[in-house]
Amino acid sequence: MTMQSIGAAAAKIVDPWTWYFAALKAPAEIGKSIPVSVDSPEQGYYRTRFKDKPYEAVAIWRDEATGQWLAYRNNREVDAAETWNWCCRNPISYEAYQRAVSGGGWADDDETVAAQIAPPPPGHNSGDVSEIEVLRDQIEAAKKGASAYAKITDDATLTKAQSLRARLNELSGEADKKREALKRPHLEAGKEIDKAWQPLVKEAKSAADGIRAAMSAYETEKLRKQREDERKVELARLAAEEEAKKAAEAGKPVPAPEPVAAPVPAAPAPIKGTYGKAASRQVKQVVSAVTDWAALSAYMLDHPELRDLLMKLAQRAVDAGRTVPGIELEERVSVS
Repeated sequence: MTMQSIGAAAAKIVDPWTWYFAALKAPAEIGKSIPVSVDSPEQGYYRTRFKDKPYEAVAIWRDEATGQWLAYRNNREVDAAETWNWCCRNPISYEAYQRAVSGGGWADDDETVAAQIAPPPPGHNSGDVSEIEVLRDQIEAAKKGASAYAKITDDATLTKAQSLRARLNELSGEADKKREALKRPHLEAGKEIDKAWQPLVKEAKSAADGIRAAMSAYETEKLRKQREDERKVELARLAAEEEAKKAAEAGKPVPAPEPVAAPVPAAPAPIKGTYGKAASRQVKQVVSAVTDWAALSAYMLDHPELRDLLMKLAQRAVDAGRTVPGIELEERVSVS
C-alpha cells in the first residue's frame, strides 16, 4: 500500500462522512470535482430504483467491529458494493431516508402517484371491485392531480409533473392491455368470419366495379361525341352568320340559313337495368394534368390545407438539416 492510499484510508477512518456530506451539498459535482469510485463505497444515505420503479432508500456504512461494508435497501439487507454502483449519484439527507423507510415517500413525489403506488394496508381486499372500476378511479384521481401542472415554473415541480405523467401513461397502458385482452377473442372470431366471407364480398364488388368502369368509359365517350357535335353546330352557325354579314355588306341578298340539326343532349336520367337498383349519371370536371405548377401554386397559396402541408414539409426539411427560405425558426424543447 502506498503512502497516498494509507493517507486516504486514514482520512476515511477519521471522518467516514466527508465524501457523503460533500456529495449531498453538491450532487451535480459527483464524478467531477467530487470523485467517485465504483469499487469503494462511501458511508451515507442514498436512494435508487430499478428502471421506472419507485425510488428505494439505501443506507451504507462500514461496521467498526469487522471492517465490513453493510447496506440496507428499503429495510432489507443487500450487497453494499453492488448497491453502491446504483445509488452513489443520488445522496439524500438522513431525514429523507427516515421518512422513506417509514412509508412517508419522498419530498419530490407527486401526491397522487405516491398514494397509488403505496402498498395496500394490511387486511385490504379489493376483490369485490372490478378491474375497470379500480383503473377508472385511479385515472380520475390522476387527472385531477394534473391541474397542478398546468403551468410549470421550477425544476421541483417539473420532477413531480413527470412522475404524474409517467403514472398516467402507465395507467393508460394497463387499461389498453386489459382492453386488448378482453377484445382479442372477439377479434379472432371476427377474423374467422372475415376469412370466410370477405373473399365473396371482394370478388363480387371487384366484378361490379369493373362493369362500372366500362359504363363510365362508354358514357364519357358518348359525352365526347356530343360535345364534338355541339362544336360542329356552333361552327356552322358562326360560318352562316359570317356569310350573311358579307352578303349584307356587298348589297347582295342575304341567303337563308341552312337548317342545322342540333345534337341530342346526353340523357340525365338514371341508367335502369331490368334488375336491381338504377345507376346515376354525373358529369364533372376532372383535373387530368397540371400545365403550370407555379400558377397553380400561386392560386392555391391561401388555401389552409396547402399551408398546413407546406408547414409540415418545411419542418421535415428542417429536421433533415436543410436551410429552408421564407420561414422563421425558434428553439423549443420537446418532452418525449
